Amino acid sequence: MKKIEGIHKYVWIEFAIWFLILCFVIAGVRIYRYHKSKELVTYQLFLPDVDGLIVGSPVKFMGVQVGYVDRIKILSNDVYVKVIITDKEVIFPKGSIATVEFSGMGGSKSLEVYPPTEESLAAKKLLVVKNPKRLHDSLGLLNDMFDKIGSITNKLSFFAKETGLENMDSSGVELRGIKSNMNMLDKWINEFPKKKNKGVDTDEQKESENNQ
Repeated sequence: MKKIEGIHKYVWIEFAIWFLILCFVIAGVRIYRYHKSKELVTYQLFLPDVDGLIVGSPVKFMGVQVGYVDRIKILSNDVYVKVIITDKEVIFPKGSIATVEFSGMGGSKSLEVYPPTEESLAAKKLLVVKNPKRLHDSLGLLNDMFDKIGSITNKLSFFAKETGLENMDSSGVELRGIKSNMNMLDKWINEFPKKKNKGVDTDEQKESENNQ
């Protein structure tokens, strides 16, 4: 019985030693990662809408991945986003524009950063947030464009009707009035050299008569 109890003690001692070693290893890894992350550049953003952005989503500068999203937290009216830049050579210039865009065929999102413009520089911020563009917003713009084209077409049709240019020939391209005007213009161009020469001859005859 004493031997068994002694073996159990050695097992527990060995287990405690290995547990302490494991704790030291985990603590060392965490400390290393903490100091490593302190060396990297981080940015904090407050977005009105992240549009599907998640922790780990890529951060791209002019299309090149330079970091990742480290933290996302919903606040009262905005969404707090913390990004870590892994490329040490990249520093966002003041007034850069940040927005959420598609980054893959599966619908994944990324935080895209673009160089500053005159408008973003006027904001006097390190990163200027721009609302993400959704698909239904693009469809709405397309619908507005077609509505404007339809309005312009209706106005052109009304103008043609009021000016009497709505009758079209068999080809459906040239208007009859425009075609007749073009024929008159061609006729005038063909007769212009004859009229010019005739006018010159008349002037010369007048000069000779005056001299006589």
